[in-house]
Amino acid sequence: MKEKRMKKTALSLPLSFVSLVLVTCAQQTNSLIDVGDLGIRVVIEDDKPLTEEERFRRKMLDALPYQTEVPEIFRYSTLGQLTKVSDHIAVGKVISVKWIENSYSDNVSITLKLEDVLLGDVSSRKIKVTGDWPEDADYKRDLEAGKPFLWAWKPCPKRGDRLLMYIFDRSSIGHCWGTHKFDFQKEARAKTGLLHFIRGNMGTRVLDTPENTTNYLNAARAYIRELRDGKRDEESYYSLLRTLVRSPVQHIREDARSDLMFFIEYCPSFDARRVLADGNIDEAIKYWVEHDVLPGREKQKPDAHNEP
Repeated sequence: MKEKRMKKTALSLPLSFVSLVLVTCAQQTNSLIDVGDLGIRVVIEDDKPLTEEERFRRKMLDALPYQTEVPEIFRYSTLGQLTKVSDHIAVGKVISVKWIENSYSDNVSITLKLEDVLLGDVSSRKIKVTGDWPEDADYKRDLEAGKPFLWAWKPCPKRGDRLLMYIFDRSSIGHCWGTHKFDFQKEARAKTGLLHFIRGNMGTRVLDTPENTTNYLNAARAYIRELRDGKRDEESYYSLLRTLVRSPVQHIREDARSDLMFFIEYCPSFDARRVLADGNIDEAIKYWVEHDVLPGREKQKPDAHNEP
């Protein structure tokens, strides 16, 4: 029962926010509300029959990455967004799993033997990290119900599992906002030594096959080079993302598509028109660029007739 309460708590903030927007704009129809600082968009539509053009637009937008009731849960848990905010990124093998009772946020404590540290300074080769996982029965029920993106919402790991982990020190919790922006820089804070998986179980990737291990570790190291090693270069980052959107691993591919959208929208110096001619980029993202991003940028340009 506690797990159900925890999941409801985790979802309540974004749902409350969206509900507030909907109530505020209840009298509007076919309106787009853009909360840029949070990276959130909400579309208010009436129930008139859709035209053929409107149906095609909906089809294209539905094909964008992580289209659910609350996309932010997934979009802020991509490899790119996790890399920006992590205190530690590491590979470890699970030694033990312990369920926690009466905890406000985390319901599992996992002890791991570290095999490799990709980012951050971890002095011990044996660490304990807490997180939030669905119980096996809950996960099975969601799987049978056909809930979307369950390949990104993982069951609790077991002894012997190998994980790629994105980890917060407790001091970082509540201090990472605006991560969707390309120029976001993580604030340095004094460490407590208390470790948490970022976004609960969304801050891990299971290294269950040799192919997955190779692809995940190569992607993780590339993201670290682009986002945490010195000055960021938009050309280099775009080159990485346009490659990863073709990854054979679905989770890497969808993460890269979402990260690419954040990059295009929140790096105004990048010429988004280049995407339209890029053979690596799918038609849904191209449609979004052509019909949303580029017109939005045109509107933001100063009116030459009104300039002094």
